[in-house]
Amino acid sequence: MKPWKGKIKIIIRKLLWLFIFGLVYLSTGYIVALFISHQFGYTLQDVMSYVGIFLFFLGILLSMKGNPSGSNINGMGMSNEKAISYQNLEVTRLEREINPYHKDYYKNNVVRFAFGKLTFIIGGVMIMAFSLLVL
Repeated sequence: MKPWKGKIKIIIRKLLWLFIFGLVYLSTGYIVALFISHQFGYTLQDVMSYVGIFLFFLGILLSMKGNPSGSNINGMGMSNEKAISYQNLEVTRLEREINPYHKDYYKNNVVRFAFGKLTFIIGGVMIMAFSLLVL
């Protein structure tokens, strides 16, 4: 067996799991939207659109990971604001010297997506597509 065939099987399996969990989120979103539309008198298409948008943005926010760039707002408004910021940047620099840190900033970017959290994004897109195309 060739080594690239194993990688293709893993990718297909991950895509299948993404699709399955997207369908689970679609059915859960449909049940929630059905309950909300029945309880409060809104149209099902509107509620499904809002649930899809919410799930899409929730997936984007949950899927971010990585190293922060060292900036923070802890000392804002204080008289020693610059000293606190300098100390935090020095601590970040020392941590990066101790740990192997890639010189390419893109590898340690804050907006690197986790594959497992993509199911929320796929589910949100599926809910929005279902509400726009089917309902």
